Amino acid sequence: MKITRGQMLSTLLICISTVASAATFRVPPANEALIGQIQYRQSTSSDSISAIQERYDIGFNALEKANPQLNAAKSLSRGENIKLPTQHLLPDGAREGIVVNLPEMRMYYYVPGTGKVATYPIGIGRIGKTLPLATATITKKTENPAWVPTPDIREFNLTQGVVLPQVMPPGPDNPLGPYAIYMSIPTFLIHSTIFPESIGKRASFGCVRMFESDIKDFFPTIEPGIPVMIINSPVKVAWQKNRLLMEAHTPLEEHTAEYEATLPGTVSQIQHLTQNEDTLIDWQAISFIEKERDGLPHEIGMKL
Repeated sequence: MKITRGQMLSTLLICISTVASAATFRVPPANEALIGQIQYRQSTSSDSISAIQERYDIGFNALEKANPQLNAAKSLSRGENIKLPTQHLLPDGAREGIVVNLPEMRMYYYVPGTGKVATYPIGIGRIGKTLPLATATITKKTENPAWVPTPDIREFNLTQGVVLPQVMPPGPDNPLGPYAIYMSIPTFLIHSTIFPESIGKRASFGCVRMFESDIKDFFPTIEPGIPVMIINSPVKVAWQKNRLLMEAHTPLEEHTAEYEATLPGTVSQIQHLTQNEDTLIDWQAISFIEKERDGLPHEIGMKL
């Protein structure tokens, strides 16, 4: 029996869809940064955007940018082809502790003593409530935390007709969920959430939100003193052996005018990384990736 190309693709997609993506990888060599693999699957009748997000550790922003053909506001139809953005370039900088890349809406955690890095999608602060770009440390962690709403959160809820208590005890209505990790930046936390649909969105008042399934594994390994770097890297460029790769994300609204979010800024990154290498660079591809910003690593050059 002759098998068509379409049937082969369909079979491949079905096979891949049964394998959930791991979120922990061996840290690549110092001169490389690529982790994970892009995956593909076909939607089933029971699929939803949120279920796919949590199963494959993908934020809403990443799934939407990688699949512009999908209408994320509607239910998935059976048999839709979905690209799973489960491949990433590690952010530039020290490979230690926790690194929060705000425009990517993703967190990287270099697990002490293991040589491994775990990565998680996150929800971040809405416009005007963004976690500040800074270096911090973990100060403590709490299971089943009480929540003390800040004045701006109380004021916002009042405009919605909701009067918050001074202190909300642990329970199903507590927005922190069952896990909270505190940083040296006052009022900003890393925590679980009762709103999993907010992962990969700008929805919080500055805190970093995680899927409960992610923070449940992350929480036991966290201790006071672990460093936290909050960075703004909408574009990442790195080598993978002889291949030059680029990954571009939509910059946060309040940072769109910054040098790092512009094409000249990207060109400067590339020139800095390749200054000691004879490199064939595809500037047309770079321009396209800069415009599309689909959040996926792409090859933009190679060593000669």
